[in-house]
Amino acid sequence: MSMQGRPAAAPKAKLLGLIQADIRPEGTDSITDCETHHYGHWIRHLGIEGVETLDAHSLSEGQHQMDLIYATGSLERLLPAARELKAAGADALAFPCTCASFVGGLDWSRAQCVALGAATGLPATSTSLAMLEAVRALDADTVDVLSAYPARVGYTFLRFLDEAGIATAAMVSLGCSDELASHALDLRAEVGRFDQALAPRRHPLLIPDTAINAIGLVAALEADIGRPVVAGNHATLWHALKLLGHEWRSDGAGILLRGPRHRIEAAAEG
Repeated sequence: MSMQGRPAAAPKAKLLGLIQADIRPEGTDSITDCETHHYGHWIRHLGIEGVETLDAHSLSEGQHQMDLIYATGSLERLLPAARELKAAGADALAFPCTCASFVGGLDWSRAQCVALGAATGLPATSTSLAMLEAVRALDADTVDVLSAYPARVGYTFLRFLDEAGIATAAMVSLGCSDELASHALDLRAEVGRFDQALAPRRHPLLIPDTAINAIGLVAALEADIGRPVVAGNHATLWHALKLLGHEWRSDGAGILLRGPRHRIEAAAEG
Protein backbone atom coordinates (compact mmCIF):
# COMPACT_ATOMS: atom_id res chain seq x y z
CA MET A 1 0.00 0.00 0.00
CA SER A 2 1.42 3.35 -1.05
CA MET A 3 2.08 5.99 1.63
CA GLN A 4 2.44 8.75 -0.97
CA GLY A 5 0.55 11.90 -0.07
CA ARG A 6 0.31 11.17 3.64
CA PRO A 7 1.83 13.83 5.90
CA ALA A 8 4.80 12.73 7.98
CA ALA A 9 3.97 12.06 11.58
CA ALA A 10 5.03 14.84 13.91
CA PRO A 11 7.90 13.89 16.25
CA LYS A 12 6.75 12.95 19.71
CA ALA A 13 7.11 15.83 22.17
CA LYS A 14 9.68 15.45 24.92
CA LEU A 15 8.13 15.64 28.38
CA LEU A 16 9.64 17.73 31.16
CA GLY A 17 8.50 16.56 34.58
CA LEU A 18 8.33 19.32 37.19
CA ILE A 19 8.22 18.61 40.92
CA GLN A 20 6.17 21.54 42.17
CA ALA A 21 6.62 22.22 45.89
CA ASP A 22 3.40 24.16 46.17
CA ILE A 23 0.76 22.26 48.16
CA ARG A 24 0.25 24.03 51.48
CA PRO A 25 -1.22 22.98 54.78
CA GLU A 26 -4.92 23.75 55.03
CA GLY A 27 -5.69 27.38 55.73
CA THR A 28 -2.57 28.92 54.16
CA ASP A 29 -2.32 31.01 51.02
CA SER A 30 -0.88 29.78 47.74
CA ILE A 31 0.54 31.47 44.66
CA THR A 32 -1.51 30.72 41.58
CA ASP A 33 0.13 33.09 39.09
CA CYS A 34 3.79 32.35 39.81
CA GLU A 35 5.60 31.40 36.61
CA THR A 36 7.07 28.24 38.16
CA HIS A 37 3.54 26.80 37.82
CA HIS A 38 3.35 27.89 34.18
CA TYR A 39 6.48 26.58 32.48
CA GLY A 40 4.25 25.19 29.76
CA HIS A 41 3.00 28.70 29.02
CA TRP A 42 6.55 30.05 28.76
CA ILE A 43 7.62 27.19 26.51
CA ARG A 44 4.80 28.10 24.13
CA HIS A 45 5.30 31.86 24.54
CA LEU A 46 8.99 31.61 23.67
CA GLY A 47 8.30 29.43 20.65
CA ILE A 48 9.98 26.29 22.00
CA GLU A 49 8.66 23.40 19.91
CA GLY A 50 8.65 19.72 20.73
CA VAL A 51 8.56 20.09 24.53
CA GLU A 52 5.61 19.70 26.89
CA THR A 53 5.40 19.73 30.68
CA LEU A 54 4.00 17.50 33.39
CA ASP A 55 3.49 18.62 36.99
CA ALA A 56 3.49 16.60 40.19
CA HIS A 57 3.15 18.16 43.62
CA SER A 58 5.09 17.97 46.85
CA LEU A 59 4.56 19.72 50.15
CA SER A 60 5.96 23.16 50.98
CA GLU A 61 5.00 25.46 53.82
CA GLY A 62 6.23 28.36 51.70
CA GLN A 63 8.22 29.91 54.56
CA HIS A 64 11.85 31.05 54.34
CA GLN A 65 12.82 29.34 57.60
CA MET A 66 15.77 26.96 57.58
CA ASP A 67 14.01 23.95 59.12
CA LEU A 68 11.01 24.29 56.82
CA ILE A 69 13.25 24.74 53.78
CA TYR A 70 15.08 21.53 54.64
CA ALA A 71 11.73 19.77 54.92
CA THR A 72 10.64 21.06 51.50
CA GLY A 73 13.80 19.63 49.95
CA SER A 74 13.65 16.28 51.71
CA LEU A 75 13.59 13.13 49.62
CA GLU A 76 10.62 11.95 51.66
CA ARG A 77 8.62 14.71 49.99
CA LEU A 78 10.27 14.73 46.56
CA LEU A 79 10.55 11.06 45.62
CA PRO A 80 6.81 10.28 45.41
CA ALA A 81 6.35 13.17 42.99
CA ALA A 82 9.37 12.05 40.95
CA ARG A 83 7.99 8.52 40.65
CA GLU A 84 4.60 9.90 39.64
CA LEU A 85 6.25 11.86 36.83
CA LYS A 86 8.22 8.83 35.68
CA ALA A 87 5.00 6.81 35.52
CA ALA A 88 3.38 9.59 33.48
CA GLY A 89 6.12 9.39 30.85
CA ALA A 90 8.49 12.21 31.74
CA ASP A 91 11.83 12.25 29.88
CA ALA A 92 13.65 14.46 32.43
CA LEU A 93 12.96 15.91 35.87
CA ALA A 94 13.38 19.36 37.36
CA PHE A 95 12.79 20.51 40.93
CA PRO A 96 12.02 24.22 40.40
CA CYS A 97 12.78 25.49 43.88
CA THR A 98 15.92 27.41 44.78
CA CYS A 99 16.22 27.53 48.56
CA ALA A 100 15.15 23.89 49.05
CA SER A 101 17.86 22.80 46.61
CA PHE A 102 20.79 24.77 48.09
CA VAL A 103 20.01 24.83 51.83
CA GLY A 104 22.15 21.77 52.66
CA GLY A 105 25.16 22.80 50.58
CA LEU A 106 26.60 21.69 47.26
CA ASP A 107 27.08 18.00 48.05
CA TRP A 108 23.58 17.81 49.54
CA SER A 109 22.18 19.49 46.44
CA ARG A 110 23.93 17.10 44.10
CA ALA A 111 22.86 14.10 46.18
CA GLN A 112 19.25 15.30 45.99
CA CYS A 113 19.26 15.10 42.19
CA VAL A 114 21.26 11.87 42.15
CA ALA A 115 18.55 10.32 44.31
CA LEU A 116 15.79 11.60 42.03
CA GLY A 117 17.61 10.12 39.07
CA ALA A 118 18.27 6.82 40.81
CA ALA A 119 14.61 6.45 41.76
CA THR A 120 13.37 7.09 38.23
CA GLY A 121 16.18 6.42 35.76
CA LEU A 122 15.75 9.97 34.45
CA PRO A 123 18.18 12.90 34.25
CA ALA A 124 17.31 15.41 36.97
CA THR A 125 18.17 18.97 37.89
CA SER A 126 17.12 21.58 40.42
CA THR A 127 17.02 25.35 40.30
CA SER A 128 20.21 25.75 42.34
CA LEU A 129 22.20 23.33 40.19
CA ALA A 130 20.75 24.95 37.07
CA MET A 131 21.96 28.35 38.25
CA LEU A 132 25.47 26.97 38.75
CA GLU A 133 25.44 25.52 35.25
CA ALA A 134 24.20 28.84 33.88
CA VAL A 135 27.06 30.78 35.51
CA ARG A 136 29.55 28.33 34.03
CA ALA A 137 27.91 28.61 30.61
CA LEU A 138 28.47 32.36 30.85
CA ASP A 139 32.18 31.71 31.56
CA ALA A 140 31.92 33.53 34.89
CA ASP A 141 33.48 32.79 38.24
CA THR A 142 32.19 35.90 40.04
CA VAL A 143 28.61 37.06 40.49
CA ASP A 144 26.43 39.50 42.38
CA VAL A 145 23.32 38.20 44.13
CA LEU A 146 19.97 39.89 44.61
CA SER A 147 18.45 37.68 47.29
CA ALA A 148 14.79 37.92 48.23
CA TYR A 149 15.46 35.82 51.32
CA PRO A 150 16.20 36.77 54.92
CA ALA A 151 19.92 37.26 55.54
CA ARG A 152 20.58 33.78 56.98
CA VAL A 153 19.10 32.06 53.95
CA GLY A 154 20.83 34.48 51.60
CA TYR A 155 24.25 33.76 53.12
CA THR A 156 23.54 30.04 52.87
CA PHE A 157 23.19 30.55 49.12
CA LEU A 158 26.53 32.38 49.06
CA ARG A 159 28.20 29.45 50.81
CA PHE A 160 26.66 27.13 48.22
CA LEU A 161 28.15 29.25 45.44
CA ASP A 162 31.52 29.34 47.19
CA GLU A 163 31.57 25.55 47.46
CA ALA A 164 31.08 25.47 43.68
CA GLY A 165 34.03 27.84 43.13
CA ILE A 166 31.90 30.91 42.40
CA ALA A 167 32.78 34.11 44.25
CA THR A 168 30.15 36.67 45.24
CA ALA A 169 31.26 40.28 44.83
CA ALA A 170 28.10 41.83 46.33
CA MET A 171 24.80 40.68 47.76
CA VAL A 172 21.65 42.27 49.07
CA SER A 173 19.06 40.37 51.13
CA LEU A 174 15.56 41.80 50.84
CA GLY A 175 14.27 39.92 53.89
CA CYS A 176 11.16 38.29 52.40
CA SER A 177 9.80 35.92 55.04
CA ASP A 178 7.93 33.72 52.57
CA GLU A 179 7.38 33.16 48.88
CA LEU A 180 4.28 35.37 48.82
CA ALA A 181 6.45 38.33 49.83
CA SER A 182 9.06 37.36 47.22
CA HIS A 183 6.39 37.16 44.55
CA ALA A 184 5.13 40.66 45.39
CA LEU A 185 8.53 42.32 44.81
CA ASP A 186 8.92 44.99 42.14
CA LEU A 187 11.83 43.15 40.59
CA ARG A 188 12.87 45.74 38.04
CA ALA A 189 12.99 48.46 40.69
CA GLU A 190 14.94 46.27 43.12
CA VAL A 191 17.47 45.32 40.46
CA GLY A 192 17.87 48.97 39.49
CA ARG A 193 18.51 50.08 43.07
CA PHE A 194 21.00 47.31 43.70
CA ASP A 195 22.94 47.82 40.50
CA GLN A 196 23.11 51.60 40.86
CA ALA A 197 24.77 51.21 44.25
CA LEU A 198 27.62 49.17 42.72
CA ALA A 199 30.66 50.14 40.71
CA PRO A 200 30.30 49.26 37.00
CA ARG A 201 30.79 45.55 36.37
CA ARG A 202 30.18 42.94 33.69
CA HIS A 203 29.79 39.72 35.67
CA PRO A 204 26.32 38.14 36.03
CA LEU A 205 23.62 39.12 38.47
CA LEU A 206 21.90 36.12 40.09
CA ILE A 207 18.30 36.30 41.30
CA PRO A 208 17.37 33.11 43.18
CA ASP A 209 13.81 32.22 44.29
CA THR A 210 11.35 30.67 41.85
CA ALA A 211 8.47 32.56 43.49
CA ILE A 212 9.75 35.60 41.55
CA ASN A 213 8.42 36.06 38.01
CA ALA A 214 11.52 36.84 35.95
CA ILE A 215 11.55 34.89 32.68
CA GLY A 216 9.78 37.65 30.79
CA LEU A 217 11.90 40.36 32.44
CA VAL A 218 15.41 39.00 31.96
CA ALA A 219 16.06 40.66 28.60
CA ALA A 220 14.82 44.04 29.91
CA LEU A 221 16.88 43.70 33.10
CA GLU A 222 19.99 42.95 31.06
CA ALA A 223 19.33 46.02 28.94
CA ASP A 224 18.88 48.11 32.11
CA ILE A 225 22.14 47.07 33.78
CA GLY A 226 24.29 46.05 30.84
CA ARG A 227 25.27 42.55 31.97
CA PRO A 228 23.88 38.99 32.12
CA VAL A 229 21.05 38.17 34.50
CA VAL A 230 20.36 34.63 35.72
CA ALA A 231 17.07 34.14 37.56
CA GLY A 232 15.73 30.97 39.14
CA ASN A 233 12.96 29.98 36.73
CA HIS A 234 14.96 31.28 33.77
CA ALA A 235 17.95 29.04 34.61
CA THR A 236 15.73 26.04 35.40
CA LEU A 237 14.03 26.24 32.02
CA TRP A 238 17.38 26.57 30.23
CA HIS A 239 18.99 23.63 32.03
CA ALA A 240 15.91 21.43 31.71
CA LEU A 241 15.98 21.92 27.94
CA LYS A 242 19.62 20.83 27.96
CA LEU A 243 18.72 17.68 29.88
CA LEU A 244 16.11 16.91 27.25
CA GLY A 245 18.74 17.36 24.54
CA HIS A 246 16.63 20.13 23.10
CA GLU A 247 18.42 22.67 20.91
CA TRP A 248 16.68 26.01 21.03
CA ARG A 249 17.74 29.64 20.72
CA SER A 250 15.84 32.89 21.18
CA ASP A 251 16.86 36.52 20.90
CA GLY A 252 14.08 37.59 23.26
CA ALA A 253 14.83 35.74 26.48
CA GLY A 254 18.23 37.03 27.59
CA ILE A 255 21.87 36.21 26.95
CA LEU A 256 21.78 32.74 28.49
CA LEU A 257 19.06 31.49 26.15
CA ARG A 258 20.58 33.08 23.05
CA GLY A 259 23.19 30.35 22.75
CA PRO A 260 26.98 30.01 23.06
CA ARG A 261 27.90 32.29 20.15
CA HIS A 262 25.92 35.18 21.59
CA ARG A 263 27.35 34.60 25.06
CA ILE A 264 30.89 34.81 23.65
CA GLU A 265 30.01 38.00 21.79
CA ALA A 266 28.48 39.52 24.94
CA ALA A 267 31.61 38.69 26.93
CA ALA A 268 33.81 40.27 24.25
CA GLU A 269 31.73 43.43 24.31
CA GLY A 270 32.28 43.62 28.08
